[in-house]
Amino acid sequence: MVPHQCLGSVWSRRNRPGNEHVAPTVRATIAQFNVVASCIITTCLGDPSMTAQDRAVVVGHWIRVAKACQILGNYSSLRAILEALQSVSIHCLQRTWDNVSRKSF
Repeated sequence: MVPHQCLGSVWSRRNRPGNEHVAPTVRATIAQFNVVASCIITTCLGDPSMTAQDRAVVVGHWIRVAKACQILGNYSSLRAILEALQSVSIHCLQRTWDNVSRKSF
């Protein structure tokens, strides 16, 4: 990411017509974040035949991936994983969270 593209004066002009080229690295970072979060939500909810226990295994996997991202210093992916797991669609799955290993927490 190019730091000066994060400045308010540059970023605030991004939605004006003809400014699609403004802050390309910031846009790419946001797009990557959204793809990672969407992937996590899809793997947790994409198969309607999954049981709460199956979903708990998947959630546990993503928690381990988040821990690995933290160790590696990949904070963008770590944050995307946490945001996905805290999204309303996953967070409200009480039976799934009841089956997630306490060690994962």
